Amino acid sequence: MRRYETLTVVTVVVTLLLIAIGSIVRTTGSGLGCPDWPLCHGRLVPPLERTAIIEYSHRTTAAVVGALIFAQAVWTFVARRRDRVLLWLAAASLPLLGLQAYLGRVTVQRELPPEVVAIHLCTALLLLAVIAVIAGFAHLGPERARIDTAERRGLVRVALIATGATAAVLVVGAYTVATDAGYACTAWPGCPQAPIPFVDGGRLQDIHWLHRLTVVLGGCAVAWVFLAVREARGAGPMLRRGAEALLALYGLQILIGAGNIWLGWAEAVRVAHLVAGSAIWTVIVLIAVIGRYQPRAEGTPSPGRRTHPRRARRA
Repeated sequence: MRRYETLTVVTVVVTLLLIAIGSIVRTTGSGLGCPDWPLCHGRLVPPLERTAIIEYSHRTTAAVVGALIFAQAVWTFVARRRDRVLLWLAAASLPLLGLQAYLGRVTVQRELPPEVVAIHLCTALLLLAVIAVIAGFAHLGPERARIDTAERRGLVRVALIATGATAAVLVVGAYTVATDAGYACTAWPGCPQAPIPFVDGGRLQDIHWLHRLTVVLGGCAVAWVFLAVREARGAGPMLRRGAEALLALYGLQILIGAGNIWLGWAEAVRVAHLVAGSAIWTVIVLIAVIGRYQPRAEGTPSPGRRTHPRRARRA
């Protein structure tokens, strides 16, 4: 149990690291540091060039993530086959992994088209969501209990709405980065190039303002989740800490986004922006999916299992 849970957590952490390295690839212009795939300049070992080393480190980390996800799926099929939720999630992670590798290849072969770059990132976030939920269920254990109350259903409904809003922020943000629309406004919170959103300016300013608008809507949804968890009776420490972390991360993310403009799009700030966004996505997905469950208390019989009266009296 503990080893399996450790594997799932390590898989999530290394996947977040992969997304961070992918952001470094993007911000340093190293996407074509290895112009071919899967080799780099026709060989297994990349040349001693900065862009080639950065791009190759991304591919190497992707291979490690692939191995971890495959090992996690095999372990689930062998040792956790009675847990149907984990089986379905592990099964879903494998085709997503294959699709992500294919999109990585297409991204290089087509020389970084914005649409493919954005889809590549979105698929990575979807894969991250799946393996994060696997880690959440692994932490709760196979004997987890489902909380089927109107209040908890309402809480999860709010979290699902916030998940959709967060997904919109990430998708629009990915497209903003892919089209270089982030540079379209040189100030924050205003925009000298387009003072009136969607009226002044051009296409890139419209994309930039759309991202800012979705960030505001996402912030409202995150605040709603935080209040819902705070008011929910019986919300355990896992949910409460998750809601607090979600609110803190979102506030930090807004500051990082503003810092991108204030600090002239420094590489470290751009990387931090994507990493924080990925962490927010992970937490909100966990709250939405895991919010209906709790670990089963010791001594509580599992669903479908009954304690024999004579055995109960002997105990």
